[in-house]
Amino acid sequence: MSPPRRSHAERTLASASRVDLLHLLQRGGSHTVNELSAATGLHENTTREHLARLVADGYAVRAPERRAVRGRPRMLYRASTADDARVDPVAVGRLEESIAQVALTRVLLDGFGRDLGSTSDAAREAGHALTGPGGQLEPHIEQTVPVDASATDREARQLDALEAHLDRLGFDPERRDGALRIDLWRCPFLELARERPEVVCSVHLGLVSGVLETAGGPIAAHALRPFVGREHCVLELRRDTADA
Repeated sequence: MSPPRRSHAERTLASASRVDLLHLLQRGGSHTVNELSAATGLHENTTREHLARLVADGYAVRAPERRAVRGRPRMLYRASTADDARVDPVAVGRLEESIAQVALTRVLLDGFGRDLGSTSDAAREAGHALTGPGGQLEPHIEQTVPVDASATDREARQLDALEAHLDRLGFDPERRDGALRIDLWRCPFLELARERPEVVCSVHLGLVSGVLETAGGPIAAHALRPFVGREHCVLELRRDTADA
């Protein structure tokens, strides 16, 4: 007789490290990845992976820090509460992820039998169409800047919009101040990306390009470096001096 299958909750909490993180969160308050990593002795990347699992399974909540001053907010983690159980804070993200999944599927179906270059180009165009002006996933740009705003202000708006969009799609982005790169610590389409990176990564690069174009400013998508780590990809951006 085969052993009984463990429930999803049992699998999630089978990791001692995840249990330790959850206990820390349940003591109260919101914490950054750095704080939790230091408290548990886990590597930051490992901490992120465990937190992503806890968030995905409803044990924890991930939300941006509320700040009264201008600047990129930190992402904070806290334990889920009874109030969280009554609503679904990631519903929008799941909807956007499903729309992106449909786009990926369409590109894959159209791309089989075509040469690699044309498939990649078509994938990037499909991604750009989703987030460009009038697209299904056109980002809502909350921060407005004057028409004569400086390139720095327009750049900040672009990067804020891009990071928020990637976060809603489930990429767990991390942008370091002053760097034209964003670390992506999770891929919502991991298995498909491993099989067809030329398609999946090109769609994602197109999504990024569309968001940046919609926000308007000097920053443009440059390249997406897949699998520099287990689930770690790096998005490289560039500054268009002609638009600065």
